[in-house]
Amino acid sequence: MNKSSVTMALIMAAAMTSTAAIRPALTLTRDEDMARCAAIGAREARLDCFDALARQLSNKASPATPSVASTAATPPPGAAAAVSAADPKNFGLTAAQQHTADLGPKMITANIANLSSDQTGATLVVLDNGETWSVAHNDGWLASGQAVRIKKASAGAFLMFIPSNHSYHVRRLR
Repeated sequence: MNKSSVTMALIMAAAMTSTAAIRPALTLTRDEDMARCAAIGAREARLDCFDALARQLSNKASPATPSVASTAATPPPGAAAAVSAADPKNFGLTAAQQHTADLGPKMITANIANLSSDQTGATLVVLDNGETWSVAHNDGWLASGQAVRIKKASAGAFLMFIPSNHSYHVRRLR
């Protein structure tokens, strides 16, 4: 072996030894503290406990060791989340590749509270639940007070249906 190969082997051995020394301490602390945080009944207090634990563990981890917070992160509320999205073996896979289910409703129903237009000519639909949707191609069938159903479609699109079964591609603005 040449000198650079020996040096590289020593560096790799030192890195593996330091990582192995840190990992048992992190695992022990994580298991005990995770159980303690999970036992807290109040939602805000439980979240504060988990946040503090994540900060504590990330401070203990060396830069070469991934922190608990980065490997076990959960998606923010309202995101298209998955049952197994936090699993490290799914890193880099899309939601479709993971065969995951989106959280949240598949359809909403509401009544049109107000219709207006923006500068581009798109129709703005304000629903009685406070949501505002943009309709690209209004054919004149939409009216205030009308009941609508909005469903998820393919490729992240949404369709608005009115009682006469006319459908419109819509995009949520607010």
